[in-house]
Amino acid sequence: MFISLLETFYATISYMIMVPAQHKAGLLFRWVSWLLYGGGNSRLLGAPMAGSHWVTRLKPRISRIQAETLRKTELSSGISSNKKGMRRKTSFNSCYLGFLALALSAVPVMVFSFLSTAKPATAVANAAPGARTTVNLEARLRGSLWGFFAGDALAAPSHWYYGGLGQVKQDYGSSGITDYVKPKANLAGSILNKSNINGGGRGTFSKTAGGISIIGDVINHGKRDYWDPSKQIHYHATLQKGENTLEAQLARVLMKSIVACGGTFNADHFREAYITFMTTPGSHNDVYASTCHRMFFANLKLRKLDPKYCPDNDMHNVDTIDGLVLPTISALAMTAQGESQENVAKAAAQTAAVTRRSDQLETMSRLWSQIVRASITEDSDEDMMKDLTSTAKQLGIRQPNPRGPDEMTACYISQSFPPTINMIAKYQGRCWDGLLANANCGGENVHRGSILGAVLGARDGLQNLPIMLRDGLYDKVSLEQEIDDFVKAVMKK
Repeated sequence: MFISLLETFYATISYMIMVPAQHKAGLLFRWVSWLLYGGGNSRLLGAPMAGSHWVTRLKPRISRIQAETLRKTELSSGISSNKKGMRRKTSFNSCYLGFLALALSAVPVMVFSFLSTAKPATAVANAAPGARTTVNLEARLRGSLWGFFAGDALAAPSHWYYGGLGQVKQDYGSSGITDYVKPKANLAGSILNKSNINGGGRGTFSKTAGGISIIGDVINHGKRDYWDPSKQIHYHATLQKGENTLEAQLARVLMKSIVACGGTFNADHFREAYITFMTTPGSHNDVYASTCHRMFFANLKLRKLDPKYCPDNDMHNVDTIDGLVLPTISALAMTAQGESQENVAKAAAQTAAVTRRSDQLETMSRLWSQIVRASITEDSDEDMMKDLTSTAKQLGIRQPNPRGPDEMTACYISQSFPPTINMIAKYQGRCWDGLLANANCGGENVHRGSILGAVLGARDGLQNLPIMLRDGLYDKVSLEQEIDDFVKAVMKK
């Protein structure tokens, strides 16, 4: 009711300021008639005026009136000075009559608006405290998770396409990537076939003295031949249309771990689940495993280290944007639990430390968790923009630019993080568009796609995501159940 009064007051003032005196009478009559009769679409009594919808419908009409009268004001600006006194008198009389007529016309409208929106006192009293906030938070949380998996799967076909959009078009058509598509089998210049199958970075394709290789025998079972240096294989050649990469599959492992731990992150539980998943044949279908995973399992299997000491760093391929994928899930869980920003940041950093040793990445995970938390707690895009700007300042990087280009980057966190912030600012409210833009950038777009999708999906909310975003995912049915379980676990408080 109070909002309706404010809206009416605003409309009145706007109308009286913008409309020249010689036009007030006719336009005022039309406006009052519209208020009373709903523009011919409703009757005064029994009109379907649910909530303040009449105000919503009024705004476009006000805008048209203002545009019309501004034009007429310009045309009438040459009125001779000897007519100004008469115009002032006419203006005063019109304003006086206008305010009186509008006040009288607004009363029945606001009465019906109040009656149509008022709820019985018992219903309000029985409503659960914070119920409206919980519904909104849940929609953002679900949207975030779907966006997370969509961003990964959409970009998988063009992962590490350093030829950018031109290279993407060569492989996937003149329009680039417009939906989920199966990755190509081959990729010229693929670094996969230069990579070390028994550790970090580039290196040997030979098996160890014990006759085993980390890729093929310990993890990514049966995929060793794809890494053969005589070949040029796409990093995700074996994935199906809409199927997620290894890092996103590990996010599902983390989600299940959080559910098993009552909705909270537990490093020991996740570490065990991570090792079990990675060493189980057939647990996933991806060809590629990043340096951090190859180093972890080389330490575990070849050097026989305690799992807590297996995370490692080659000082080149570990401080990378894929290290923010898993912390995103923990940040979502702890935020939904209602934890403080400090506790959210702590869980994000601890999550990163399970699979890799990187002080830089733990710091980045803390800062990234601020953006993740804001994505499901901030109501307005303006407030979200403030959070993006604040994080950029803390990092000492350029400010987010919602009008900037969509940039292709490498995996290194210092290069990839600023463009990620830009794309969040640019595509708020347009998750699907943002994820397609990311897919068509090439470069290190898969892991950027998942964390970008988490934030953009949260900003849209589940109800505003297009159906094809969910329907096109290869594991949609399983993901639906896992997301349901996760949401119930983390929001039980």
